[in-house]
Amino acid sequence: MAVYSEQHQYIFFANPQTASKAIALTLKQKLGGVPLPDREITHNGKVVARLHHTTYSQVLAAGLLSEVQLAKLFKFTCVRNPFDQLVSKYIKHCSRLADDPAKYPWLEGVEAASPDNSFPQWVAYLGKHYEEVDKLAKGPLEFLAHADLVIRFEALQEGFDEFLRHIGVTEPLSVTEYNITKGRAEGGVAAPDAGKVKKKKKSYTEYYDAECVGIVEKLYEPILKRFNYRFGD
Repeated sequence: MAVYSEQHQYIFFANPQTASKAIALTLKQKLGGVPLPDREITHNGKVVARLHHTTYSQVLAAGLLSEVQLAKLFKFTCVRNPFDQLVSKYIKHCSRLADDPAKYPWLEGVEAASPDNSFPQWVAYLGKHYEEVDKLAKGPLEFLAHADLVIRFEALQEGFDEFLRHIGVTEPLSVTEYNITKGRAEGGVAAPDAGKVKKKKKSYTEYYDAECVGIVEKLYEPILKRFNYRFGD
């Protein structure tokens, strides 16, 4: 979905794995936002506008808003370092699958790999898929097109504050924490005050090998260059 407000004249396009659900929730709870669409829209059996992560072109194709209406709105979205974003995507994808090797096609014919530690194989699988369809992963670019503001995941609140200034909201407003990816914590250190164990977030760099880095650099070259993202940032 996108989130639209007639009152504040904005539309937010939710780019997956960029804290988009947290921003969407904040907009709906505190800034008059409504989901657009509120259901999946199909035409002759084909999906015209997805319920989740609706794009600018889908809003037009479904007739939800016209180009004239969209031109008058403040359009914004989010972006995230693809190296980091892919790790969250992988973890969420695997969490939807049971521990059944048959459901992990990227492990077919691969020895000494298991579903719970197969990120390099998954990235290689993605690379082959995109080579067959297109040489670039263009999905995120759909959300960045037409945006008046792109909020960086790495500076989420600062970017949201800039959005508030654009729509004339002067009252401070924090982004609601929501849908934080589980599974990116490991080990722990004892908290000196209470003897409790605090989980340490696993760095996305720990999932990669040199081959993985090279594949992502090719697939996401436009985004890496545009936003000056690098491996290890």
